[in-house]
Amino acid sequence: MKRNILLLGLVVLLLSTACIAPVSAHRAFAGAFMTGDVEDEVMIRAWYEGGAPMADADITIYAVRDGEEEVYIEDVTDELGFYSFEPEWRVTEYRILVEQTGHRAEIDLDLESGTSTGSESAELPLVARIIAGFGYLLGLAGIAMIYSAKMQNRGPE
Repeated sequence: MKRNILLLGLVVLLLSTACIAPVSAHRAFAGAFMTGDVEDEVMIRAWYEGGAPMADADITIYAVRDGEEEVYIEDVTDELGFYSFEPEWRVTEYRILVEQTGHRAEIDLDLESGTSTGSESAELPLVARIIAGFGYLLGLAGIAMIYSAKMQNRGPE
């Protein structure tokens, strides 16, 4: 009886895992550039993998002075994922965070050298994630088959 309950729980777990709706997980990116106009603003663009903009995403800009960071601006991006700001006088380094619903993009901006670098996460490419997901499901199915075979070999109680 106890084994039947355990087997039923395992089957329910496997079926509930198979019935979960697929989600669209994608990475977030951000880039920065100087507008080159009279005001010389910095324009930030935030987007998801595939090119969709990070509309209305929270943005935090840190001014870096002598290696110390302090919050310079907290705001949100526009509907196209853009945000512009005027740099603070004599501050040439900034760290920019853009966040929305668990997605996060981060860039370090050096106005003096004109470079920006994004933080790369150790995330697998999409194809590798799909293959890993199928491998996980096959492993669960294999465990269930081994358990089922052992139960059949023991016979009824």
